Formats: sequence, C-alpha cells, structure tokens
Amino acid sequence: MSASPRRLLAAASSLALLALPALALAEDNQFTSAVRSRGIGGALPLAFMGGLLTALTPCVYPLIAITVSVFGARNVSRGRAVLLSTSFVHGIAAFFVPLGLFAALTGRVSGALAGHPFVQVFEAALMFTMAANMFGLFEISLPASVQTRLAEVGGIGVSGAFAIGVATGPIAAPCATAGLVAILDHVANQRSVAEGGLALYAYSIGLGLPFWLVGALSLGLPKPGVWMERIKGIFGLALVTIGLWYLRHLVPVLKDPPAFVPHATWFFGALFFAGVAIGAVHLSLKEGTPSQRARKVLGVALAALGAVWTVSWSPTPDSLTWRQDARAAVAQARADRRPVLIDFGAAWCAACEELKHQTFTDARVRREAARFTAVMVDATEPTPEIDALQRDYRVRGLPTVILLDAQGREAARVTEFVPPDRMLTLLQRVN
Repeated sequence: MSASPRRLLAAASSLALLALPALALAEDNQFTSAVRSRGIGGALPLAFMGGLLTALTPCVYPLIAITVSVFGARNVSRGRAVLLSTSFVHGIAAFFVPLGLFAALTGRVSGALAGHPFVQVFEAALMFTMAANMFGLFEISLPASVQTRLAEVGGIGVSGAFAIGVATGPIAAPCATAGLVAILDHVANQRSVAEGGLALYAYSIGLGLPFWLVGALSLGLPKPGVWMERIKGIFGLALVTIGLWYLRHLVPVLKDPPAFVPHATWFFGALFFAGVAIGAVHLSLKEGTPSQRARKVLGVALAALGAVWTVSWSPTPDSLTWRQDARAAVAQARADRRPVLIDFGAAWCAACEELKHQTFTDARVRREAARFTAVMVDATEPTPEIDALQRDYRVRGLPTVILLDAQGREAARVTEFVPPDRMLTLLQRVN
C-alpha cells in the first residue's frame, strides 16, 4: 500500500478511534451515557458494535471459516445451517454473559478495592500488556494443541455447535478487551444483573455475527489484510489510554495537565490527532525501520495522553461549599438547626463523578443547597474513620447522598446518579 492511501486509512481509523477511549473509560463513558439517556435498550447497539469489532481483529477473524467448518454448517440444508450457527453463537454468549453477571454481583466488592494503588497499578499493567499484544510485540493465545482440543468439544450437532461456541470464547478473549471494559465497568458500578446479562448478550451476538453469516447464509467475507491491522492498532491505542486512566490518581499529571500545557479541550483533541497522524495506528512495532517504531511509540504516547486529558480534564465548575470534617459539621448543623447534605463518593465511582460535575454544579441546586451544611466524604482510599461513618449512616454502596433535616433525622437518600431537577425536588422537601 502506498503512503498516501495508508495515511487516508489512518485518518479514517482515527475517526472510529475518537470514540473508543471515552467508550472504555469508567467515568461518563459512551455506554453509560447511552444507558442514562436512552435506557439499556438504547445502549445495546454499542455493546453489539464492540463485539463485532472484536470479531474483525486478527486473533478472531481468521478463525471464522475454519470454525464454521468444524461445527458442520457447510454442505447441509439451509434450515440446518441456521440452527447450527445460531446454537454456536449462543455458545459464545454462554461464555461472555456470566462475566456481566459476575461484574454486577461483585461490583460492590470490586468497587471497594478499586481505589487501592496496588489494584490500580495492576489494572494499568494488564491494559499495557494487552496493548503490547495488539501492537504485535508478542501473541497472547491458547496453545495450538489446546485450541484444537477445544474445537473438538461436543462433536457434530446442535449441542456440539453450542459447545464449540463456548470454547471459542477463551480463544477470542485476548482481543475481547477495549469494548468489554466499558460494559463491565458500567455494570460493576450500577450492580445491575439484568443490564449485565443483556449487555454481554448483545456483545456476544456482535462477536458471533460474522460466524453466523458464513455458517447460516454461506456468505463470503473480505480477505484478511491491512484493514485488520488498523483495527488491532485502534484497540491497542484504546488499551494504552485505559491504562493511563487507571493511573490518573497516582500520577497527577494525567489528571491535571502541567501549567505550560494549554488547558483547553481543543488542544487535547489536537494532541490526540497529532499522535494518530504520526503513526499511533498505521505504523507497526513489530515491523518497520527504527524511526518508524519510534514514531509509533511517540504517536501512541501523544494520542493516549490527549485522549485521557480530553476525558478527565474540565474547568473547575462552581459547586457547593463542601466541608470535610463530617462529624463536626453535622454536630454544628444540628446546633444551628440547619439541614445537612452528606455525599459519600469516590474517584473510581462513575455515578459519583456525574453527581459532582452535573448535579451539584447546577445553579438551581446550588441556590437551594445554600441553606444546607454540605459534607463531602471521600471514600476513594478508605480509612477507619470513613469506615465508621459508612457504618453509622448504613452506607452499602457508592454513591450515597443523605439529606438530614434540621432535627438530624434522615429525610431522603440517593444511591445512584440523579439529574439536577430530581435533586432540586429532594432538597426542597427537606426542612
């Protein structure tokens, strides 16, 4: 491929890549935003597209024709082919859906651990390792003998096709990362078993669609080529971005750009596109000259940093005047016969950040809350004192916003993101 078409392909890839960091980051990601605005039904197409993109990566795409032949969807009647292919796709779902259910059921536990520096470093290292796999520095895959054994599970027939679908899950898993992170983070935060199951089912259907088209309809697919490497590069860059995002509370420059950097969204976006243009997507670490590899590294660094700053940085908004000394503040408010607003949150909690940046910055909410004593309890890094406060106020998950009346009695409790109108209504009811 000549240099000019290659640059055009890189530019086109960057348009798709622009949404991926936001899709994969835990706070205010596109999947979460879609659920907020359109419900889980409106967010399922994003999960479906994440699975479909996974199917188009080099570690899955070449397996499609081979796998279809293994479970016997060739040289049979159309009805039989549809049945076998559908069974295979639901086998894939049987592997991935439990991940969503597990994230929902253990979200409270994983959330409590998420703020620990060791966990953050581990998550970042995992993302960087998977990105290195995407960039071709090494291959993460099951041994060929294990893949062959898995492919033989169940034999021919509907149950065999289902079993092979289940076995395909771990084979595809090394590429099932960037799109999956956003879904699992959202589900873990919301702790919704129904949303977890539905989202991972939609993801599985997207992943299995090319298999189904080849098996059920005998359709041909485009030949593998450079376009697959571009998709792999997109996923790799998204994973590096996620890794930096996990480190933002340990490395202050990732959350707040240094003073000499223009603090503007347009500059962060320009930095991102500059990194893509230099070679973040279209150059290879495995092949190419030393200068091309250096451009790849520089491009990935600039693009990932630009993406993290674009998502994490925002001008300091006008918000409530928060007190940090919870017990003293509540005692003083009771003596002054003032109502109290206590916000239990954490940096790793997506809904907490939405309350902070969308609800408590609303001018109407700030005016009404002026008669309250506002207390912020940051549970990002739990301490014995914070644990005691959570026990005293029966806080079982984050976010939790508690409104106390002037007599110190609980008048309202919020355990999820609520928009400004809803919060305003709750505040107005407290005397």
